[in-house]
Amino acid sequence: MSDQVLEQIKRIVIEDLDVNLKYEDLDETVPLFEEGLALDSVILVELIGFIEKRFQIELGDDALNTETFRNLQSIARVIREQLALQQAETRQAM
Repeated sequence: MSDQVLEQIKRIVIEDLDVNLKYEDLDETVPLFEEGLALDSVILVELIGFIEKRFQIELGDDALNTETFRNLQSIARVIREQLALQQAETRQAM
């Protein structure tokens, strides 16, 4: 599942955001801001929206910080945590 999450995030960046990169050129360890991909705040808001829609999650205020959005790997980690939490809540509700 972890590789699937990361792959989906990479697809969002390449296919849905207005960045000029090819899939094979996107390194998941490169910073998303100044010294890396140089994403701005508008693109970051779009990225959050695409992530929430694709994974059917809502990123809480505690996840909306620079540590979460440091690079694609850090985003994938937070999404995996969010998905695991949702699964646990679903199991408890049954």
